[in-house]
Amino acid sequence: MKHAYLTLFIAVLSLVTGTKVLAYDCEVNGIYYYRISATELEVANKVFSDQNRTAYSGAVTIPSTVTYNGKTFTVVSIGDYAFRDCSALTSVTIPNTVRDIKSFAFYNCTQISNINLPSSIVSIGPGAFEGCSAISEMMVPAGVPAIEPETFYGCSAMKTVVLPSSISSVGAEAFARCASLISIYCLAETAPQCEENPFDKVDRTWCTLYVTKGVPSYKSDAIWSEFFTEEIDASNIPLIGVAEK
Repeated sequence: MKHAYLTLFIAVLSLVTGTKVLAYDCEVNGIYYYRISATELEVANKVFSDQNRTAYSGAVTIPSTVTYNGKTFTVVSIGDYAFRDCSALTSVTIPNTVRDIKSFAFYNCTQISNINLPSSIVSIGPGAFEGCSAISEMMVPAGVPAIEPETFYGCSAMKTVVLPSSISSVGAEAFARCASLISIYCLAETAPQCEENPFDKVDRTWCTLYVTKGVPSYKSDAIWSEFFTEEIDASNIPLIGVAEK
């Protein structure tokens, strides 16, 4: 199933864009954008090709607003493949105006070790952080309803992840090949539904699942019950990389 979503996405994009090389509408201070409404911008992929790996490097700060041709826009989204294959990218600061991180936005950004997601984010697309092999921890914002397929596939250095109470499902291979994962904090009062192989190659005998006290549904779930489980008070949930609210 690996890369099924990636392959489908590329095929659809090819049909839509044809031979178009440019994948942005404007560039301001080294960051590329789509215009998605009269007042809003989305961080864009520079070009839909391997050349995008040179588009961004080092530490990048996404602004909350951008002025272009005399008009000010709010940055509300990080688009499909926006930072794809940018292997020299070391960190990204995301403003609290951003609502969506779309499919494969940070695909194969192998040098990003930590990334803070602001509480404004309500959607993270499939494969968004796939192949980010240096990320060590992740706190998913409270408004995100699902972990989509392959979202964290191959995040091989990830040790700890915190899933908020809003999470109702975990997609296929969402955490596959996260071989260093040793702590999952899941705050949902009902065990999230899991698709095919969400934790493939994760050692469930060593990875501890932390759930809030008095939530029995994890013990009866076919996948969650495979983890070593501990019940904790909500006050003991770690605050990982909490961005400005």
